[in-house]
Amino acid sequence: MEHPAASSRVLFHYWKNPAIDEIGATADEFLKLLSGPTHIHLTGQDESRCRVVVTLQHGNEPSGFWAIHKVLQDNTVPIVDIHFFIPSVKAARAGPGFFYRMLPNEKDQNRCFKIPFGDSEQDHIAREIMDKLAILQPESVIDVHNTSGISPSFGITTTMDEGHVALVSLFTHRLVVTHLELGSLMDFAEARMPTVTIECGGGQDGESNLMAAEGLIKYLSYDDVLSVEHTDLTLEFFHNPLRLELRKGKDIAYAEQPVAGYELTLLPAIEHFNFGYITPDTLLGFVAGKLEDVLTAKDTKGNEKLTRYFKLIDGELRPRRKQELFMVTTNPEIALKDCLFYLVESDNVDLLRDTDSQP
Repeated sequence: MEHPAASSRVLFHYWKNPAIDEIGATADEFLKLLSGPTHIHLTGQDESRCRVVVTLQHGNEPSGFWAIHKVLQDNTVPIVDIHFFIPSVKAARAGPGFFYRMLPNEKDQNRCFKIPFGDSEQDHIAREIMDKLAILQPESVIDVHNTSGISPSFGITTTMDEGHVALVSLFTHRLVVTHLELGSLMDFAEARMPTVTIECGGGQDGESNLMAAEGLIKYLSYDDVLSVEHTDLTLEFFHNPLRLELRKGKDIAYAEQPVAGYELTLLPAIEHFNFGYITPDTLLGFVAGKLEDVLTAKDTKGNEKLTRYFKLIDGELRPRRKQELFMVTTNPEIALKDCLFYLVESDNVDLLRDTDSQP
């Protein structure tokens, strides 16, 4: 595997086969026992093979961490060696716990898997994960997250083949197929091994924790996780999404009416459109000024597509065509630093019922 030279800083604490009495009675107690980025290694029945799980890249996305604690509590013996990487422990521990996506003035951990690297702690963490993947050569990698708003679960992949569909279907029946590159773990690892991202739904939703745990148990216990034979789900695919983003220097509010001093005001209930259709009759919010000066939506080639999908009518933001949204957030910090939401045209959504066939 070709990758940048290894970082000289070793940030991950290595912990092999932690005992039940060492991990605390709850996920909150477990978190308090971790001092920083942690690599947990479970010995499997077949030690010649291994799989990787990365979770808690964002400190306010606890479901994957909760699921890890659950399988450790249950003293689960995986079928192959399992390596858990838990990077953003400090962010997760800050404040009331599982509150900060990342600490103030720190970089988004899941945007650091790209060249050129900086010298931040998040860059060094990303490089250390890269180095460990190069050594371990796992047969698959799953990156577990929570959505930034109220949302059903879904998976994300850059490659639509049986192995990737199989990995996602361990957790959920919705699969987003994208070629957008953002510097995520999946962007780096995908060229080297089957890699998917799992979005478990909202971080405050107990169902998200249960879904993460059920999927993780399958990932640990199935001999073959790269075959769709293990699922009878009707799979729903969303192809080639775009990201709607604020332009630099613009600000956002959430309210029922336009808020003075903000270029964009979105309706507070907008997150209820997650995996729901919007049409030209749908009011999304309000824009002060020209649409193109406030928002942008570029495809993978950098072409601006904003006015293909959105329009202004007397300052009201409305869709031009029927489309489906996901990853909608009402968190202004995430909206400013990442994106407002993703969108796909209704023609780019399809179902796969015959899981014995290649998608």
